[in-house]
Amino acid sequence: MKTLRYTLLNVVIVGALCLAPSFAIAQSDDAVLVTVTEVVTEDMSPMVPTAGTVFSRNATQITAGLAARIEWIAEPGDFIRRGDVVARFDCDMLELRREELLATAEREQVNLETFSREAARLEEARAKLVASETQLILMQGERGRAASDLKIAEVRIRQTDNELERCLARAPFDGVVTARMRTAGEDVERSTVLAAMTDTENLEVRASVPIRYLPRIRAGSITPVQINTLRFEGRIRKAVPAGDAASQTFEVRIDLPASAPDFIAAGQLVSVSLPLAASSVMTVPRDSIVLREEGTFVMRITDDGTAEKVTIQVDDATGQRVAVRGELNPGDRVAVRGAEALDDGELVAIRTET
Repeated sequence: MKTLRYTLLNVVIVGALCLAPSFAIAQSDDAVLVTVTEVVTEDMSPMVPTAGTVFSRNATQITAGLAARIEWIAEPGDFIRRGDVVARFDCDMLELRREELLATAEREQVNLETFSREAARLEEARAKLVASETQLILMQGERGRAASDLKIAEVRIRQTDNELERCLARAPFDGVVTARMRTAGEDVERSTVLAAMTDTENLEVRASVPIRYLPRIRAGSITPVQINTLRFEGRIRKAVPAGDAASQTFEVRIDLPASAPDFIAAGQLVSVSLPLAASSVMTVPRDSIVLREEGTFVMRITDDGTAEKVTIQVDDATGQRVAVRGELNPGDRVAVRGAEALDDGELVAIRTET
């Protein structure tokens, strides 16, 4: 009888031991295992990736400085030094006009000298009372007109010299002729566009950046620039503080280094990463952000071990940390791994991330 009682007791103990793990498992099955981390405040200096285009800092159109016939004009692809001739005009008529004006000036000089001597003689005669006041006044008037005519002739000569200088259209900087709009033998009016020139040495990148970043762009910041597989560093020269109403962007201009490859050309597309000035923001890991149709949120873990959905707005990012805005506070715990599987109010089993 005693042996029977021991046997029954053993059966009960063994059964209880067998059921214990099942009970423990049933209890843990109610909670979702997640890792958590804290919301922190930190200074973040993110990089804004954007596309840019290479431009020449010096690009211009060469125009005619006078109405004349073109004798010669440079071809596209010609490299022209600053001050060298891009186009030359037929200015024979201007040369003839200048010779005529020189002759006129010589004649007016002779008249001035003649009237000056005669006026001086009449002044002496008038002092001796042998010449009338009227004669003296008339001669002084002739002398004044001769002096004025001489000045007019000299001014016209200078005007003609200025026009003769415009017979040669010169390059304002070292560069390449990129287009030719007129050819030799054509008659053109003043301000007619003859050719286009581009400085191929002094290049810059112009990038359009969302206008919300305008206060955080700093001149002088080093900026990575990538062309295909080639990477090098540029420097922000300036941000143009005027936004485009349609695209809500502003322009950033980046100087290319002297070591930039020679094959870079104006019009080429590049990729740039613009550094923003540091700002103090709340950040969470990228893995903690949940994206669903109803919005973007994180799962905050409350003190009682349940998940709470908090809607957020995502801002800047650096590495694996993302700046966020929402009903969060520094020190709040948010789910990292396992957040996607959580529902609002669900019980969690916490494993703190180290």
